[in-house]
Amino acid sequence: MKKILPILAILAASAIFFYPVFLKGKLPVPTDTLVGLYHPWLDQMAVTNPSGVPFKNFLITDPIRQQIPWRKLVIEEWRKGKLPVWNPYNFSGTPLGANIQAAAFYPVNILFFFLPFITAWTTLIILQPLLAGIFMYLYLRNQKMHPGAAMFGSLAWAFGGFSIAWLTWGTIMQTALWLPLMLLSIDRRSYILLVLSSVFALFAGHAQVAVYIFAFAGIYSLWKRSWWVIAGAAIAALITSIQWVPMLTLLSHSSRIVDTGTWLKEGWFLPWQNLIQFIAPDFFGNPATLNYWGIWNYGEFIGYIGILPLLLALFAIVTRRDRFTRFFAACAGVVFLFLLPTPLAKLPYQLHLPVISSLQPTRLMMLVDVCLAVLAALGLDAYVRNPNKKIFFVIACIGVILAGLWIYVWRTPDMGVSQRNLMLPSALWVAGAAVLLLARRNILVFFVISITIFDLFRFGWKFTPFTPTAYFFPNTAAISFLQSQEKPFRVISLDNRILPPNVGAYYGIESIEGYDPIYDARYEEFIAALNRREPNITPPFGFNRIITTPTIVSPLLPLLNVKYVLTLEDLKSPDVELMYREGNTRIYWYKKALPRIYPVESIIIASSKQQVMDVLYGKEFQPNTAAVVEQEIDVSPAALAAGDAIKITNMTTSSLSATSVFKEDHAVVIANMFDPRWKAFIDDAPTKLYRVNYLFQGLIVPKGNHTITLIYH
Repeated sequence: MKKILPILAILAASAIFFYPVFLKGKLPVPTDTLVGLYHPWLDQMAVTNPSGVPFKNFLITDPIRQQIPWRKLVIEEWRKGKLPVWNPYNFSGTPLGANIQAAAFYPVNILFFFLPFITAWTTLIILQPLLAGIFMYLYLRNQKMHPGAAMFGSLAWAFGGFSIAWLTWGTIMQTALWLPLMLLSIDRRSYILLVLSSVFALFAGHAQVAVYIFAFAGIYSLWKRSWWVIAGAAIAALITSIQWVPMLTLLSHSSRIVDTGTWLKEGWFLPWQNLIQFIAPDFFGNPATLNYWGIWNYGEFIGYIGILPLLLALFAIVTRRDRFTRFFAACAGVVFLFLLPTPLAKLPYQLHLPVISSLQPTRLMMLVDVCLAVLAALGLDAYVRNPNKKIFFVIACIGVILAGLWIYVWRTPDMGVSQRNLMLPSALWVAGAAVLLLARRNILVFFVISITIFDLFRFGWKFTPFTPTAYFFPNTAAISFLQSQEKPFRVISLDNRILPPNVGAYYGIESIEGYDPIYDARYEEFIAALNRREPNITPPFGFNRIITTPTIVSPLLPLLNVKYVLTLEDLKSPDVELMYREGNTRIYWYKKALPRIYPVESIIIASSKQQVMDVLYGKEFQPNTAAVVEQEIDVSPAALAAGDAIKITNMTTSSLSATSVFKEDHAVVIANMFDPRWKAFIDDAPTKLYRVNYLFQGLIVPKGNHTITLIYH
């Protein structure tokens, strides 16, 4: 029983942290930002909340704009007995299975088959600190540490800055939490545990964090001279190839390979000044209290693990001389070299190394927190076994830093936020010092853990939203109107405050917009030319991973099958007609929209993609009767005759069926994104699929009556 008491204590701590879920029925999901920041939910809520819906943390909107809609699509596909391979709702169509953030193959998704989606997602979030804590505890205990010290380190990791900052994503910490289990498997020489933890980490939903934990585990195995790990890693790579091979293929066609110039922006690396946050996490304010005044953004920079864990981590570095301590201290130091804006950290970006130069290094904070948590446990373990007077030196060092910060804020005007947010760290430092210096050894661990729980839970509760279930993607009149219209069609929002990119996917509404770090480079060029209102496809494009369209004045827009335009203002264009209104949200019918599938009378051959764009912008080009391709195509011009028609008979996320009646052979345009994994069939016989009009699918349909089928493999 004694062996599992610390694990039960971690379970109890997690239950306490998530008490709003268990006692108040709330959700650890930032959907308060959905109904508090965006239309048409603002319009609906205005009826009962004229002053608006208060939201806790405007910084964390990504889970409602990415992870939750994508996971819902994945689960819906699995429930239908289909592989989740294609997402038709964003970017006019994009791979779903290849999108690692959708976590399509994560085994923990089994929760969604036994629980309602909202309950399963909540459980997924709660499991993160719980599993992170348990796995870290098991790893630390395997190092023969005092049980209290192991629990102390596990809590510092499970509820530390990185964990709390990315808690609501449901992917980043789901990936990171497997690292301690991977390290434990290496120590125990367990192939099964290594393969399982590696597979779970690769499927969990975040490629960058997966790269970091595998790099760390690889270095750890080299340090341990555990060459057998190579075989285990190879097995894991083979099992997970269904995820990372399509992801790398998608990446190769995206503009994410090199993020030119992005690394020059302030905040790409951890600013030197933000090291202060390891002692005073809210020295620069906090987005949850709307007083953050530091460099953007808070969530990327917060590595706080608590005052006492930091103090005892430093104590371990100062007092312990064993290889294990030196390894984690050295790793922490090396990670800081790449995390901070040092010459070494800048080198990959100056050399424009593919992929690496597109990764923001602040996510390395995860490894910092892992190392500091292990060192904190080592420090408490050493102090419990043999109190050392060097603790005075460590306490004094942190005290001097705090004193220096106090002097700075008192002598600098307009530092009221920093003054207030130094009080608690200072009080915790005093309390921690008193416990370490005065408490008896048999109760010291209890007080150290208690102070740390208070410290980290206060920090976590301040940042983390717990929202009413009524805020979880509620329907509105405007959304219901769009859902009721005959499909297929797409929408655009002329204002980024309406139906933010990806959110429509949750409701089954297709959009030409999207938000994802990885998307097709051609699509980015096409939308850039649309927004510029000229055939200019030269970078930079300035989308910053969010594709939006603030204009309807472009000859490219009809090609996208955009039927409805969402706006907060009246439109005077003759090309649109108001169809529905909810509060300030207006829905216009775009009259020039072309169908999702249509025949054309002639084909124009272009020699390059720039020439394609020039033709599409040409005054002579008639998109409803002609199409542009970049290769030879065997079809003669033929006018459409009376009775010629093509009609969609069935459409799913990854397939399309249509019937045609033509008196002559015709090229047919399908306004879905071209992807070589789409395969076309006419009367069950394979036929070639062409890229037409820069982005879309096209094929030659012979005269007569035929059935056309497209399937994504």
